[in-house]
Amino acid sequence: MINTIIIEDELNVREALKKMLNIIAPSIYVVAETAYISEAIDLIRLHKPKLLFLDIQLEDGTGFDILNKLDSMDFNIIFTTAYNKYAIKAFKYSAVDYLLKPIDPLELENAIKRATKQIKSNNEHQELLNVLQGNINTKETKIVLKTTEQRYIFKTKDIIRLEADGAYTLFVTTDNKIITSKNIKYYQNILDNTFVRSHQSHLINKKHVKSIKNTNIIMVNNDIVPISTRKKTEIIKLISE
Repeated sequence: MINTIIIEDELNVREALKKMLNIIAPSIYVVAETAYISEAIDLIRLHKPKLLFLDIQLEDGTGFDILNKLDSMDFNIIFTTAYNKYAIKAFKYSAVDYLLKPIDPLELENAIKRATKQIKSNNEHQELLNVLQGNINTKETKIVLKTTEQRYIFKTKDIIRLEADGAYTLFVTTDNKIITSKNIKYYQNILDNTFVRSHQSHLINKKHVKSIKNTNIIMVNNDIVPISTRKKTEIIKLISE
């Protein structure tokens, strides 16, 4: 059994979540639930859960207020949140598990599978949570990129360009090159309008464009990126904005 605590300020969400857990994941044992920060801290210290369902906005503060007051975190977290485009982008940038309310049973099942499969070190978990909190609270966003061997954290402003490599994506930053296991369309959907799809296989950071020559873009690191001939006028306009 996996001892679990639900920290959520909406009673109907807590009740619905418990019903779904009984059906989807009987190995999840809810030992406690609350809507309040002070009570949540005491419950975590008392029960030492392996899994936490944690709402961002609570009756008396935020989920981060709880995490910041704990000495250590040897549990996995699945955040629950109401729809907010900016907040969802912060989660995707930060590689932290989350569920949109109202919670979808299939998404819940997948999140639990990931949470129970992954055994994260306290340091790694804390680092990802720090990135998430920073992305929610500040305008200087960071993105977590995972390869088969390692995890990287970059400021999005330091990304020069992305290049499609089949189902993978090559990231070129100011000081690194890495290949991730998500396709370029995924990143196009979450990165802001600083990034322009100049070609089917290329996504560039317009702040790192040095010049445009004919049907090519010259980046600050002297990489040459093609421009889609069909959309050349539109792309040049986007880069110039």
